[in-house]
Amino acid sequence: MENYNEYTPYENQFEENKRPGFLTFLCILTFIGSGFGLLSNLLMPIFAPIFLELLQESAFSTPSVIEAYEQMIATPVWQFYISAFLCAASILGAVYMLKMKKIGFHIYTVAQLTQLLVAQFLYGGNLSPKITDLLLTLLFIGLYAIYYKKFTSLEAEQIDSEQ
Repeated sequence: MENYNEYTPYENQFEENKRPGFLTFLCILTFIGSGFGLLSNLLMPIFAPIFLELLQESAFSTPSVIEAYEQMIATPVWQFYISAFLCAASILGAVYMLKMKKIGFHIYTVAQLTQLLVAQFLYGGNLSPKITDLLLTLLFIGLYAIYYKKFTSLEAEQIDSEQ
């Protein structure tokens, strides 16, 4: 009589590739943050003039908010599109990490660090939000790096499919 409770290599392979819950949580946070960034960078050039007009007519707006929207309107559209592209790259990296692929970590890391550099040189502004952005970016990269050893490479997947 066969013993069905014996260990099989397939069970071990399934356990090794199982996605940790906290990794899923990190990816969801990335989808939310970068998704919002993608949408806002795509829509801001269209809706900023409309919002500015509404704010100027509103009794509740402040001069600093109106000034911020005037600066957004003065910003060239291509800068918004660069930021939108980098947000989309971050989402793509998170999708690959959700699929437990190492390439996702690399895409995400390059996109996030590039986004910090682009923001530094294109948008200017005060220093405190940039430090916050830097700390959040490094925190997420560090938390994703914890799972890097569990990710598989695309080359390993291609070798497995050929066999």
